[in-house]
Amino acid sequence: MRVKVAIAALLGVLAMAGVAEAHKLPVGEAKQSIRRATAGVCQELEGCKNWSVGPCQRKSLHRVDCVSTVSDQEGTACSWVTIARVPANSYEIRVHHKRIFC
Repeated sequence: MRVKVAIAALLGVLAMAGVAEAHKLPVGEAKQSIRRATAGVCQELEGCKNWSVGPCQRKSLHRVDCVSTVSDQEGTACSWVTIARVPANSYEIRVHHKRIFC
């Protein structure tokens, strides 16, 4: 009886680990989403010549932060932190910006 309870408990723990892993945001996918968002910002800005993304840092299993930078022809650059996040019970990557420095 004890063996059956131990096996059931072990299977329960393994099942929960699989659910947590399913919602983990891979850094590569987060950076690609942030790159698309940064390229979109550059397209909307008049005079934007170049953009870049990096470095990136994992903040949690569900969040990755990267530094986005855009520059114009004169070399003036603006940078900000872009956050990619996967909300609970979702697989959709949501991107938003904060801390803009020019």
